[in-house]
Amino acid sequence: MSDDVLFKSAADALRFAFNYSHQQYDRPLMNRLATAPVGEGKGLAGQDGAGQAGMILSRLERLPNMHRAVLAVRFGPMSFPCSCGSACCSEQRRNLAWEAAAGAVGAYAAEAIPGGAGRYRLRTELVRRFYGAGGTLADVAEKVGVSLRTVESEAPLVDGWLRGYRSKKPKNG
Repeated sequence: MSDDVLFKSAADALRFAFNYSHQQYDRPLMNRLATAPVGEGKGLAGQDGAGQAGMILSRLERLPNMHRAVLAVRFGPMSFPCSCGSACCSEQRRNLAWEAAAGAVGAYAAEAIPGGAGRYRLRTELVRRFYGAGGTLADVAEKVGVSLRTVESEAPLVDGWLRGYRSKKPKNG
């Protein structure tokens, strides 16, 4: 493997780009010049890291919207650390870009899977759950306001669609 390779795989590159913190700042030039190099890092801090993340994410612009949304929800963080110190702080803040991507994938699932008309919220919650938002099927049912039986019948359809399986056409009759 060449020393010039920054990432072992496309998945590693996407994970880096989507998780790169917008709150990282490069050290001042004088500090960088006064400090000896440490370890064998890949130089992906500060502006170098931001530039690399930007180049990776710019390549996604060539993809169809659905593919970009799936990659964002698959590799992006659901939340970011928060240190605001307020009484209500959970030390995590929602990643609104991740939430938007999950909603977009939910909308595509509602269109692509037969019987999806009117099931956007349910399918979006199932997408969120599939990609790690957690919760049980009963939690999804309560949040969306449908029966557990409905969620249990929809979950395999959404999971299968996200895994690339073709959904079966609804039976007539």
